Order: sequence, then structure tokens, then C-alpha cells
Amino acid sequence: MMPSGKIAILMPVYNPGPELVDTLTSIRTQTVPATLFLVDDGSAHKGDYAALTNGMNARVIELPKNLGITGALNAGLLEILKGDFDFVARVDNGDINMPERFETQVRYLQDRPELALISAHVRYEYVLTGLKVDWQGPEDSKACERLMRYNAPLTHAAIMFRISFLRALKVYPTHYPAAEDYAMEFWAVNNGYKMANVPQMLYRTIEMSASISGGSRQRQLKSRLRLQRDNADWLNPHSYLGMARTLGLLVLPVTPLRKLKRMISG
Repeated sequence: MMPSGKIAILMPVYNPGPELVDTLTSIRTQTVPATLFLVDDGSAHKGDYAALTNGMNARVIELPKNLGITGALNAGLLEILKGDFDFVARVDNGDINMPERFETQVRYLQDRPELALISAHVRYEYVLTGLKVDWQGPEDSKACERLMRYNAPLTHAAIMFRISFLRALKVYPTHYPAAEDYAMEFWAVNNGYKMANVPQMLYRTIEMSASISGGSRQRQLKSRLRLQRDNADWLNPHSYLGMARTLGLLVLPVTPLRKLKRMISG
């Protein structure tokens, strides 16, 4: 029996290339219906969105100028809030959703009313190096809260949350560039919302050279460090260990990190 509930998909794009077709195909082939909110963030080179989304239940929002990822996400969320939805799923352009992703995540939330937002196991594929790394996030809320001291416990692009959570949050925090997902998760924990990861590989994220974890890595790490400081529990040693870890990543070049990931993944 299919789970019930109306799903909105939030996907920002900026100067999209041919990879957009693969992402949209992975949405078309989902086992449950959903409405796509595609937010063009002031692209200089736009796709033919009418043709690309032909036959899909889709709404295209074209921003008059580039607002950055957080601005584009928030523009989409404000439109979603005007509709009649039960769940919101994030997707990044260029990434691939497993066919059962939305159905599995909706069912997981419906079976666990205590959870407000979830992600899933994710495979990271690094185009430049060919490296593939599987991320298996914590499967219970307590473990997610512990990991918060070090990094975001949910993979942002694979996240799904309840509309009730969105109505409380309204928009992503805007004061932490390139770390709006981590800021949102801190907000969730600080306001009593619980999160977890579905113990199933439901998403493949394709890392390009211009991705957040590549070209904007320093900016992301600086925002992460500020978040850890601003939300620190000064009686918890993990607050200090998390900030120390982030400081270490700030001074360590990205190339040795990628080599380490290759060694770990075999």
C-alpha cells in the first residue's frame, strides 16, 4: 500500500548543464507522485525548463538576479508554504534519487511521528578523482544530536521534512554562508525537533569542482565553526572537540583529505 501525503520537491539551479536531465529523470521515475519547485537562481544561461519538465507536475520560479543558494532555497520554501503539502524533499541539480527515495522517506516519517526531518544513506561520487564514498548517518535522534557538535548529521540534498516543521522554521537561516543546512539542523535541535537517517542508500550526490565542498570549502568551514561556537554547550567536551576538528580542517589542504578518503574507501 502506497503511503499518503503530498510531496513538494525543492531544487535550486544555477546555469544548469546537461546533468539537469539526469536529475529530472530520477524524479520522473519515483514510485510516488510529487510536485517539483525548480528555482532558477538568476542564471545567465537558462535551460528550456518548459521542455525539460514537460509532463511533470512542476512549477518553475525564475529569480530576477542571483541570490545565492540560501536565497534561492528560501524563495522556493515561501512558494511551497502557499500550497497544500505534507512533506518537502530537497534535491540538488546533478544528483540522482533512487526510484524509491520519496516513498521510503514518507513512509519512514509516517511510521515515526516523533521525527520532524530525515535524510538517508548517501553515496558521494567525486567526478575529478573517481572516488566514491558511502555516508551512513546516525539512525536515531540521540546519535544525531551528538554528531551535531562535529558536523551536520543529515545530508542536506537528501533531506525530507514535514510541512509542520517548515511552518515553524519558515526559511533557512541566512547568517551562515554555505552552511544553511547545518544552521537549520541546529535550529531544529534547539527547538525540540528530532531527526534521523533512513538506513537505506537512497541518494547519489555528484561532487563537481565548483560544488560547496570544493570551491567554497573555506567559507563553509568558517560558517561551521561559527555555528559550533554560537551553539556550544560549554560544559560538553564534544563542543570543544568539534571546534578543534573544524579548525584542523580549515588549515589542512583539500588534496590530502581526498587522498585519505580514497585510502579509507579502498
